[in-house]
Amino acid sequence: MRLIFIAVAGILLALVALAGCSAEGDLSVNGSGIPRTELEIEVQRRVASVRRQTPEELEGKKGKAFRAEVRRQAATDLVRAELMREQARKLSVKVPPGEIDDMLNEAKRSVGVDRFEKDLREQGLTEDRYREILEERALVEALGRKLSEGVSVTTDEAESFYLTSKELFGQPRMVHAAHILLDSAGQAEVVAAEAKRGADFSTLAKSFSKDAETRSAGGDLGWFERGTREPAVEDKAFSLRPGEVSGVVTATDGYHIVKVIDHREASTPPFTEVKVQAVEMLTNRKREEVFSDWLRTVYANARVNAGDAGKWDPALGMVVER
Repeated sequence: MRLIFIAVAGILLALVALAGCSAEGDLSVNGSGIPRTELEIEVQRRVASVRRQTPEELEGKKGKAFRAEVRRQAATDLVRAELMREQARKLSVKVPPGEIDDMLNEAKRSVGVDRFEKDLREQGLTEDRYREILEERALVEALGRKLSEGVSVTTDEAESFYLTSKELFGQPRMVHAAHILLDSAGQAEVVAAEAKRGADFSTLAKSFSKDAETRSAGGDLGWFERGTREPAVEDKAFSLRPGEVSGVVTATDGYHIVKVIDHREASTPPFTEVKVQAVEMLTNRKREEVFSDWLRTVYANARVNAGDAGKWDPALGMVVER
């Protein structure tokens, strides 16, 4: 369920403000203050990150306008974060115990601890700050699950969705091919001649191909559609008949010999074959709509003082220029 709300949740990341006592000029959300220092810290962090990567963005009039926009974005994220905490309290929504630890550990595992720590430094984040960001993300996802608990889809609704959205279920034309990759045109010509004379293609691939990923499998590339392989190889594969072997195909990574094993024409499977997929897709869509509608209502009804960052636009749910 986590991925269902990622599109909406994404706009609420980079958040995290610690609620505190409000003062003159501070941000406030429905009477709850967000001290100016929280905004300043977040703005400085974001500006520092930009300075490290593209310092020219901060120069001259362009830089002044850019800093103002960064301030509005930071204020927006802090306001939205406070709104989500407030709504979570009202709806008795909490992040399951241990979920943040799991998310943090997964982030470290996915890139390695050294890269993880390097990425945090480049973004001006501490691990504690990153944990807070994960908590905000998890809270939004928990709210999404709570609000969409009653969402369901009937078979008739799923079939209607399928009939009006067949492009989502269609299978493109595909080809199953194998190849042999060589470094020199001369060697490729020799191997291609052997293949055309009837030598076993798989054996030739295992003996001569420079593609370490497919060599042991006899050069088998599996099934693929257009736009997923080296263009020259792809064009040749789709032009050959099953069982046919190409001549030398020159590509950016070397010289290929291609053999087509089979073709599969584009088609749209009947509803009975994709019913489960249709139900899942429509359910996710309805859940996203429920959450988005709720979010717009929360933004529209919020009483927000954006301080010197700008003004709160209830229709957009963001801080904009005064």
